[in-house]
Amino acid sequence: MQINFLRNAATWLSAGATFVGLVLSAPSAMAGSSEYLSRPEVRSFIETMQTEHALDVAELERILGSARHQPTVVRLIGPERPKTAPPPVRSYPRYRAKFLTQVRIAAGTQYWDLHEEYLRRAEAQFGVPAEVILGILGVETAFGQNTGSFRVVDSLATIAFDGPRRQEYFRDELKELLLLARDMNIDPLAIKGSYAGAMGLPQFMPSSYRRYAVDFDDDQSIDLIGSPADAIGSVASYLKAYGWNEGEAATVAVKLPAGAEAELVTGLERAHDAAELRERGVKFAAAKLPEGLCSVVELPTPGKPSKYIAGFGNFEAVTRYNRSTFYATAVLELAEAIRAARTQQMTVRADTESPTG
Repeated sequence: MQINFLRNAATWLSAGATFVGLVLSAPSAMAGSSEYLSRPEVRSFIETMQTEHALDVAELERILGSARHQPTVVRLIGPERPKTAPPPVRSYPRYRAKFLTQVRIAAGTQYWDLHEEYLRRAEAQFGVPAEVILGILGVETAFGQNTGSFRVVDSLATIAFDGPRRQEYFRDELKELLLLARDMNIDPLAIKGSYAGAMGLPQFMPSSYRRYAVDFDDDQSIDLIGSPADAIGSVASYLKAYGWNEGEAATVAVKLPAGAEAELVTGLERAHDAAELRERGVKFAAAKLPEGLCSVVELPTPGKPSKYIAGFGNFEAVTRYNRSTFYATAVLELAEAIRAARTQQMTVRADTESPTG
C-alpha cells in the first residue's frame, strides 16, 4: 500500500490547497530563491537526491529554494555542551511535574474512552499496553494539543545546513521528508511539525514515519494527526520494532548499597545482570524480574537522596523514542497514572450502574 497521510491528497506540485490532518496549511508563494541554492553542500545534497532517488532537480530547487533559515530552531537545538562546563543541576521531580498533571491524566482517561477499540487492538497485535501508548501520546503532544507549528522543511534545512550539531542526522531526515512527501504525493512545503522536524500526534521524525507508521483504521491512508487510530497503532508498531516484550515490567525500583552509586549507575546502557547486582548488595523491589540485562538509572532530586530504578528491555524500548532516562520514566509513570485513574473511573461507573436494594 502506498503511504499517504490523507485521503485524496493533492499532488506534489499543487498549491493553495488546504488539508485536514498533518498538513495544516499550504505554503504561500515566495518570491525569489533562498540562499541555500547557492551553497555547495546544498547543491551536493540535490545531486545526491537526484542520482540516488530519481527526484527531479527542478522540483528539489523549488522546495529548497523556498526553505527559510529559522534562527529560533538553531536556538532551540542549542550547541553541544562544552566538556569543561559544569554539569547541569538535574531534577527528575521538576521534569516529571511538566507531564504528571491532573489535567493530562484526565485527558488520557478521556482519550482511552474515545479510542478504546484501537487501543485494545494495538495491545492485541503488538503487545504494548494501552496505557503505555497513551503515556507516549500524552508526553509528546498532550494527546494532539501541541503538534508543532514550524514548517518541517524549514526546521530540517536549518539544522541540516546551519545547525550547531548533528547536521548529518538532520540531512538524512530532510532526505526522508522529501521521499515521504513523494510517497504521499503532497507538497513538502505544506507539512508542519516541531522545531526539530517531528510530526503528528506521536511526533514521528520522517524516517520513523516511513519505517513504522501504520494504517490502523484501514482507510488506505496513514494520517498521524487526523487519525488517532493510526497514531495509536504506529506508536505500538514503533515500540514493538524496538523490542517491546509483552507482559514484562519495564522498570523495578532498586536500593543501592551506600557508596556504590557511581559505579553502578549506567543510565541508558543495559550493562548489568540482575543476579550480579544482587550479589553486590542491590535490593530489587520485586522478586520476579524480566529476563536479560538491565540498566541502573538515577532519578535525582536536588538537596535530597536520589531514587534509583533498574531499566529492562521495555524501558530501553521507550528510550528509543527519546534517548533520555527522564523521558522514559515520565512516560511510564504517566501511563501508570492513567491506568489507575481509569480503573477508578470504571469502578465508580460500575457502582453507579449496579442495582440497589
